[in-house]
Amino acid sequence: MRSRTDIRLATAVAALASAGAALIHLAVIPGHWREWALSGLFFGGLAVFQLGWAAAVLRRPSRAVVAVGVAANLGAIGLWVLTRAVGLPFGPHAGEAEAAGTADILATLLECVVLVTGAWRLLSGEHGSRFSPLPYRLVIGGAAVLVAVTAAPGMLAGLSHSHEGGGGSHDEGGEHPETGAEHDHPSTPPEQPEQPDGSGPQRTDPPSGEPAPDRHSEGEPHGH
Repeated sequence: MRSRTDIRLATAVAALASAGAALIHLAVIPGHWREWALSGLFFGGLAVFQLGWAAAVLRRPSRAVVAVGVAANLGAIGLWVLTRAVGLPFGPHAGEAEAAGTADILATLLECVVLVTGAWRLLSGEHGSRFSPLPYRLVIGGAAVLVAVTAAPGMLAGLSHSHEGGGGSHDEGGEHPETGAEHDHPSTPPEQPEQPDGSGPQRTDPPSGEPAPDRHSEGEPHGH
């Protein structure tokens, strides 16, 4: 029996794409964990599954193993569409549609690759054709490069989002004033000169009709 290398090619590309999506999901775990622990657990479990499935399908590209991967990635894609269209029905942002970001778009593209190549494997059955070694290696190499080019910016975007999430932006506790912002003067009034008889501070009111002199020292900001 001849080697059916188109079946192996499809599963190899699917495994590469699954691993790339898993790396992106690993990168976004910290940010999602800070927002909602259950969301962080979900992405962690999804990443572990995608890595494990990639290893399993390379070792044994049976129809059953491929079908599990296709079903799981189809579910992940469907969940992504749901969250971007109407939002989840539960959780801290229930009913709020989420904005699509670089990391999740690239991860979804890689999951679509798994879906397409896995479907190819399932539809081809056991009646595959044979490629010569050189074209086979070229396709595998090209697929690996494309997956790396797709996964790298997705990981960077996911890590950037995670770092920004813990950057100290306080929405609930109030905003921190920026350095150099003007401040109101303290409530303690300036000391007044005492009257000659020592009975107390001398009141120096301006004559009627004249504006009060500016008592702020030079260079001191005015509070409004």
